[in-house]
Amino acid sequence: MNEFWSRRTCVILTGASKGIGQCLAVEIGKLLVPESTIVLMARDTNGLEKTKEMVNKENSDILVEYYSVDFYNSNATMFEKIVEPIDSTKYELFLLIHNAGSVGNLDHLAADMNDPDEWNKYMLLNLYSVTCLTSVFLSKFNSDTAERCIVNITSLLGIEPFKSVGYYCVGKASREMFFRVLALENPTLNILSYSPGKNLLDYLFLVLIKLNCLYFILGPVLTDMYTNISLNSKDEVVREQFTSGQQKQYIVKVEDTCQKLVNILAMRSYKTGGRVDYYDK
Repeated sequence: MNEFWSRRTCVILTGASKGIGQCLAVEIGKLLVPESTIVLMARDTNGLEKTKEMVNKENSDILVEYYSVDFYNSNATMFEKIVEPIDSTKYELFLLIHNAGSVGNLDHLAADMNDPDEWNKYMLLNLYSVTCLTSVFLSKFNSDTAERCIVNITSLLGIEPFKSVGYYCVGKASREMFFRVLALENPTLNILSYSPGKNLLDYLFLVLIKLNCLYFILGPVLTDMYTNISLNSKDEVVREQFTSGQQKQYIVKVEDTCQKLVNILAMRSYKTGGRVDYYDK
């Protein structure tokens, strides 16, 4: 078994009720050694229960817990209560995966984004809850003997503009910068940016991973968020791009994306501060 996944691990995964989050829980669960734990967070209790069942079906030797969390109304006290029961002395690796997020209001072009309340609501989920949970995570699990790894699911849209998804672009950019600052302030962390490639720029979508600070960005993934943009973007060109035959040939299966990420974490072959492409051999 790979060294990275051969340790007793405590995983905290947000956005775990469907899509990439659910798939990541299953793929990671397959690899965890006995006495490891996965803590799942999302709003949808039914989805979380399904994820738990899927993980336990693959590995009955690990503990899977879940919490229904409204990230629009989260705070440090709430996260502290969730992690409080975890015995930090039991684990050799703590892994936090920030997957929860939203695309934002697709009816607004950049010139229309003038409502502070809408901005605050969007950033509460997509930035403030991330920084808050990260702070609680680092405070709770500060052992000198255990490794702490943080994965942030991001998109190329955090560094490249894309019409009609201004909220999403700003949210991803701000999250990436937060983790870059965190890594700079903590020199022992390793940082990797994962990019899909220049010629797919207009089509890219998710994922990122951070810490060690690993950033993992891949080609477009067929998720609810992807479908939302393809149907509801205010920009006609964007809608056409996301539904075109040319675009569909680049869509990455959720399972392939998650397996790629798990392997990258396991191999640790990335250069700190560098960028890796999903399509790299």
